[in-house]
Amino acid sequence: MPVAPAGFTLLPGTERMGAGQVTRVFGVARDGEELVCKVLGPRALAEPWMRERLVAEGRLLGLLGGGAAPRLVASGEDAGGPWIVMERIAWPPLASYTLKRDAGWLERAARAAFDAIAVVHAAGVVHGDVSPDNVLVSGDGARAALVDLGLALAPTMPPLPAGPFRGTLLYAAPEVARGEPYDARADLFAMAVSLLRVWSGEAPRGQTTEAAMLLAAGEEGIEAWAERSAQGLAPEVARTLVTRCLFDAKDRVA
Repeated sequence: MPVAPAGFTLLPGTERMGAGQVTRVFGVARDGEELVCKVLGPRALAEPWMRERLVAEGRLLGLLGGGAAPRLVASGEDAGGPWIVMERIAWPPLASYTLKRDAGWLERAARAAFDAIAVVHAAGVVHGDVSPDNVLVSGDGARAALVDLGLALAPTMPPLPAGPFRGTLLYAAPEVARGEPYDARADLFAMAVSLLRVWSGEAPRGQTTEAAMLLAAGEEGIEAWAERSAQGLAPEVARTLVTRCLFDAKDRVA
């Protein structure tokens, strides 16, 4: 059972809103406002770099100021470790709209999602783990926000230690899968793949093991998949999404 930070109360029924291996997310409230609290799981608490990253993620949300990402409400540390409390954006994740056969909705969602990532990039931040689970979209498709900046790259974020791949392999840009330095273009790749995955219902790669997926992501282009998956969208939208899925980062549309 999670424990709400001092000054907040736990929202019943939200105890397992997000229970991953690294972080835990649950609902809290203060002064009648429903919010979200993010803490570290037991194993992550033992890793100093993970503690540093969560503290820095709170500072990053404060820098972004809401809109394109949740607004920071409070942050701190108690006996359970560091915590951050942010606004609760009630929109579903992009993943929940899979096979929504409405080209107009997808096109609006694409504009909103890329507008949100543009705001984040303008602040000097690379999200680092864009996926359909980390993009929240309003029901009408007109608004979007990015969540889970735990792997973000920014001057205020401590560096990630060397080690295994971190992120969501299905949406990883080739240079990321190869372990090369990456920039905002990797976010554009992942956002385009996420939108086409939701529109088409077809995964960009068919490998099932992490090792095979990592190799494929780093060595095999997905342009043919992107062309096929963009069918039915307005030509200008399809063209933009496809060119953001190109294997070579230098050729992607900025």
